[in-house]
Amino acid sequence: MELDMVTRMFALFSLWIVMVTGTIWAIGLERKHSWFRQRDQTKSFLNRRGFLGEFIHLGYPCSREGWAICAGFVTIMVLSAYLVLFQQLSGTLR
Repeated sequence: MELDMVTRMFALFSLWIVMVTGTIWAIGLERKHSWFRQRDQTKSFLNRRGFLGEFIHLGYPCSREGWAICAGFVTIMVLSAYLVLFQQLSGTLR
């Protein structure tokens, strides 16, 4: 039963990564940079990101489009996590 929950959570996390990466790829880098702002930090060895980390990292929204994308991400992630948890709880109550 625990392995089933771990498998569901891994699949859910993988789905979230694919969703975020696909959305960023679909909106393009120009819109990403105009809709989201990166934090201004000096890059050191300890806080560097690789290629994938820089690509996936959106920053914080600074336009209506950025806020809409963030709201969509949060809604989809909360609902999908709730459905995975709800299925697990309803399966144990039977």
